[in-house]
Amino acid sequence: MTVVVQTQDAGSTANEPLLSYTPTTTPSPLKASPENPQAPEELGEIVIAVARQSGTQADVEWIRVKVPAGTMAPDLATDLNKISPRISLTGWTARLDESAKEFVFTPTGSHAPIGPGTGFTVQLSDIPISRKVGTAPVTVTERSRAGSSAFQDRSTVFNLGKFPADFYLRNLQCEPSIIPNGGDVKLTWERSANATYELLYPGTNRDVTTREELDVEGITSDTTFYIRATTGDPTNPVVRIVSTQVTVIKPDLDIGNLDVHGRIVTRGEFTAKGKIEAEKGVEIRGVTSVLREPLSIRPAAQGAWRNLSVTADAILTIQVNPHGAVSVDVGFGEIEIKSHYHSDDNEWSRPFVTLPVRPGGFKVRVDRVGDSGSPSFLCHMLGGGSLM
Repeated sequence: MTVVVQTQDAGSTANEPLLSYTPTTTPSPLKASPENPQAPEELGEIVIAVARQSGTQADVEWIRVKVPAGTMAPDLATDLNKISPRISLTGWTARLDESAKEFVFTPTGSHAPIGPGTGFTVQLSDIPISRKVGTAPVTVTERSRAGSSAFQDRSTVFNLGKFPADFYLRNLQCEPSIIPNGGDVKLTWERSANATYELLYPGTNRDVTTREELDVEGITSDTTFYIRATTGDPTNPVVRIVSTQVTVIKPDLDIGNLDVHGRIVTRGEFTAKGKIEAEKGVEIRGVTSVLREPLSIRPAAQGAWRNLSVTADAILTIQVNPHGAVSVDVGFGEIEIKSHYHSDDNEWSRPFVTLPVRPGGFKVRVDRVGDSGSPSFLCHMLGGGSLM
């Protein structure tokens, strides 16, 4: 689907309107009248859809639409008296206030309620379009209040473009419109030669003035593509935008906060670059990289140090056989661990020691082997670290 953007809200006053206004034009876009003053003027129409979208009623004294008239680029019409104003609300009237150069729409009484969900249209027909290409500001002002507050003037401005007679930008297509993650699309469009054109989508602003098609590769998320056309006097240009969209199956997501009330299942790698918090504990099924099977360390010959290193936090466990003795240095200085004789039960001890190891180097040494062979050195790796 192609969405045509013909108008642009140029901003509102500090007092935001209580009603919403959405203008459309016929033709779309409006065409500037021929520069030859002897040629007939192009005619156009503006229809403004109006609604009260809030959940409360608004009281309205009047609605005014100011249409700039004259021969310059910011003028929309050549003669306001040739324009036919209408409003679809029963009991309201429409007239031209020539001194203010505004079209005024008023209810029968002092004011009229516009309830929640109420919609209507304001229409300006048979507009003789100005002969100079450019952008004209159309101002909509309402005098309104909510509740028992005082009535205030509230305005919003829309920019309406008058394009050259031979300008066109249409039929922007995206094929295919649904793709797998990482897929490619082809964009095609139709355009006239009397404008500059830009292709816009997240992270890209590309000049496509000389093109009418383009391949876009490696799309990983739902994307809207825009073609923006600019023409006319650079001091008062006119802009037209058309758009199309591609939907990606199983898209990549880059979001702010995510609040999930159901299950989260990952079928690939899970990486957390910040803190993980769990109020009711964490249950892990299957093999994880939190604590792997311990790695057995074979020391050097008796009396010689063996230097080792780990790339992440680890836990070193050592068990010494009867009559045995070992030394270890994990960064806190040399520690000796040895078996002792217990006279009470007439046996030698088998000491078992657990030491934390930080990333970096450490060393072990067998001072005495003792009974039953070499002592046991086991390194439990935490996270994704490795022993070297």
